[in-house]
Amino acid sequence: MIIEKFIEIDEIKVFHNDINDEHPDYNVQGLDNLYNVEEKYFWFLARKDFIALQMEKYGLKQSKIIEIGAGTGNVSRYLLDRGYTDISVGDMHLNGLKYAKSYGIKDCYQFDLLRSPFESEFPTVCMFDVLEHIQNSHSALQNVHKMLSKEGYLVITVPAHGWLWNRGDAIAGHKKRYTRNILISELKECGFDPILSRYFFISIIPLLFLRCFVNKDDGSQITKEEYSQKITINPLINKILSGICLIENRLNQYLPNWFGGSLLVVARKT
Repeated sequence: MIIEKFIEIDEIKVFHNDINDEHPDYNVQGLDNLYNVEEKYFWFLARKDFIALQMEKYGLKQSKIIEIGAGTGNVSRYLLDRGYTDISVGDMHLNGLKYAKSYGIKDCYQFDLLRSPFESEFPTVCMFDVLEHIQNSHSALQNVHKMLSKEGYLVITVPAHGWLWNRGDAIAGHKKRYTRNILISELKECGFDPILSRYFFISIIPLLFLRCFVNKDDGSQITKEEYSQKITINPLINKILSGICLIENRLNQYLPNWFGGSLLVVARKT
């Protein structure tokens, strides 16, 4: 059920048109960078693959799904290509939703999760690398709980481990990185029952740890140049890392679940 009025801009339902492009949770300049690399950079390719593999365990292809904080809608587009039938996307920035529209995603909603306009509307809510951007994460999760229908699913990914914090986290607007125990605790406090929790990007932990020193966060204010800096990688290294991560995804259930660059949790509304 939609409990707020909206206007339509370019066939996108807009609820909260007062959000600034330089919002502290996510600066809109980052969306253009994402759009340019999401179909070729190994991290985005491997993450989409891992998400799909985990979601398919729960028979969600026919579920009515919304991806919150969808950015350009790239993950939802990937799921649609894999046979998911009813996916909509939501984001606070209109710019990203216009990209999602160009991907052919029909229902796009612009809104602030902390002022969610939905109630008991979706059997499945997805948040892929979103929660870490939100200072009041409990309020965000409580609003997700309100958006879900009875016994609905939440599928969520977050960056893992504070000891992997680097300048990229600060530029992205991250407030923290999570451990499995911390995320599960937050979910339980907000009315969720976690049923799956897996670290991934395990095989590239040495590279991620090295990045903490090469790209150390000095705590200074983020510059406009940093927000607009392009995401680049050597093509050969990108291909090698993509292959490693895709193999890891298929072996993940057999690997120790102690650490990883990212964390995925599936939870049910209680």
